[in-house]
Amino acid sequence: MAKFCADCGAEIKDGQDVCLGCGKVLNKTTANSNIVDISKEDKAANTGFILGLVSLIAWLIPLFGYPVTICGIVYSSKGLKSTSKKTKAIIGLVFSIIFLIFTLSNSILGVIEALNAA
Repeated sequence: MAKFCADCGAEIKDGQDVCLGCGKVLNKTTANSNIVDISKEDKAANTGFILGLVSLIAWLIPLFGYPVTICGIVYSSKGLKSTSKKTKAIIGLVFSIIFLIFTLSNSILGVIEALNAA
């Protein structure tokens, strides 16, 4: 599980005494208050949420819409296991699914329009 400085967010490696991001001293007595654990599920939930928001725009160009929405679905699904970021994961999942449907519709309409123009 990755550990991060509570002050600046920089990653803290095991045995590190000083945060390389902000210079805060991390000794054994204050280590628990200066380090925040972020689980893989929390990272996945955050990533899924961000991709869900990006999909609000990405669906307009299916070339971008498909990878963004599919990755948003995958990351949000993994983030559903998170205890603290579950709501973000759900929002990201819903947005990603909705805009995957929009991307698919946009693709179909593009093909129909191209066939009618030919």
